[in-house]
Amino acid sequence: MLLISPLRRSLRRIDRLGRADGERGNAMIAVIGLLAVTSIITMTVTSATVQALGFTSLTRASVQSNAAAEAGVDAMIAALFADDCPASGELTATQGSVDPALTGAAAAAPFFESTIAYRISTAAAWTAGCPIDAATQIRIQSVGFAADEGVAESASAGDASAVQAIYTWRPGANTAAVTGAAVFSYGTPGLANSLELLSFNGNQANVIVAEGNILCSNSVYVEGDIVAANGNIQLDNTCSAGGNVWASGTVTLQGNKTIGGDVIAAGTGLTRIDPSTTIEGGVYARGEIDSWGQRCTTGATGWDAAGDACSVARTTGADPVFYNRADVVAPTRPPWVDVNFVAADWQSRGWTVRTWGGSCIIDNKTVSSAAVTAISGYTTPTVIDARACSSFTISSSAKWKLTMRTDITFILPRTANIEDFTAVSNGSIDRALRFITPDTVADGKPTSTGCGRIDINNQNELEAPIAVIVYTPCPVFNSNSLTWRGQYYASNVSFSNNSELTYVPIGIPGFDLGNGAGGPGGGGAVGGEPLPGTPGDLIEYTDIDVPA
Repeated sequence: MLLISPLRRSLRRIDRLGRADGERGNAMIAVIGLLAVTSIITMTVTSATVQALGFTSLTRASVQSNAAAEAGVDAMIAALFADDCPASGELTATQGSVDPALTGAAAAAPFFESTIAYRISTAAAWTAGCPIDAATQIRIQSVGFAADEGVAESASAGDASAVQAIYTWRPGANTAAVTGAAVFSYGTPGLANSLELLSFNGNQANVIVAEGNILCSNSVYVEGDIVAANGNIQLDNTCSAGGNVWASGTVTLQGNKTIGGDVIAAGTGLTRIDPSTTIEGGVYARGEIDSWGQRCTTGATGWDAAGDACSVARTTGADPVFYNRADVVAPTRPPWVDVNFVAADWQSRGWTVRTWGGSCIIDNKTVSSAAVTAISGYTTPTVIDARACSSFTISSSAKWKLTMRTDITFILPRTANIEDFTAVSNGSIDRALRFITPDTVADGKPTSTGCGRIDINNQNELEAPIAVIVYTPCPVFNSNSLTWRGQYYASNVSFSNNSELTYVPIGIPGFDLGNGAGGPGGGGAVGGEPLPGTPGDLIEYTDIDVPA
């Protein structure tokens, strides 16, 4: 209207001024000129309006599609934490799943398409699908789609967006490789002098001995079971167990102590029970029971086998108390698992294998060497093969504090000393530290040829959440203020002088060290169902091109 009114006024003026026939041609020229100017102005305004509308719709579509792509990443992460990784490796959602008001084709339109891949090392290629146990990283790629697409062809670039997120992958716990007791000693162990073996997170701290007797004395507490698969058990003084005491032979309990489970003696010999003992379970003996405690006032009141059994029930609280029972079952004798070192096997599981090039003695002179300081810089699971050393020592003079950024495995010679050593985890992430002396003869028993011993002494400490396993066919001696989390598997394991081990099962990749229970059908020390792996630290989050 604003442009037409001046035009009409101009036409009337021209008509008044140019009534003569000779002037009418000039008037027509003026009219055409005004119309041309008006058309240009109108086209300019229309073009600007269309461009503004296209830019606005592009921005809206871009915001919507980018938010949808990020939602796809979040959905995949949530599925992984819930142990619900899609079998196809792909998650999808429709617009209707996020906006119930939509119907028909609009509701069925895609909202996001998210896919997952993994790799076992930074040098490995990505493999599409849910992560396996050996995975070290995961990659999530997600494409998001706008609910309101751009209104012009030039504005359609924002209709879809794609993002990529890369995370570290934390392997699960209690998997097939995470097995074995808190302490597995093939032969007779040493349990004495202020020792605590503690359970953690549902993992029962059991001591299992395959061959030989168990003698435990002087302020020892084992929070789980004490099992002698082919021998007798004697617990003296204040040596207590939070679980069962189970022997293929006889059981002797002397001094003030508490047994939190059953006392099971599968041998035909005499089982002796001190009346100052507290037994929270029952007593099951294949042979007879000897007790010098107070006699029962009714029933079996004498000093014979029946009287002794009645006295045990009265003084210790055990219920029931059975003797001369032929159906008492001995624990299953667990086999020795021969763990040899094959570099290719570890590499296939994503480990980097390095041959140790540093000094065989890490002391105050070598602790700052490049070889030692490099270990704290490793960020992918690494094996350090130190078998070229005739013996390997971490000296107390070094006071070495290892900061772990990944899992570390030391392959050791048959003599080693670990003194005043501390390990901490960078970022408070679960890390596994392994000290392994390979057993090179696959004969189902510890190969002791050439063995010295593995000494772990003088204030060794592992800070949570690091856990360790010591595996060796040679004897292991722990003493003098040991504070560790993890487990032992050795020919003989001895503790003395203020030792504390909190049982955290980490096992050895590729090997099944047994169920940790020592008996048929037992729940095992592993403690419950396997725990799934989970995403770890975010490494990268970036926009990527939308796949064709």
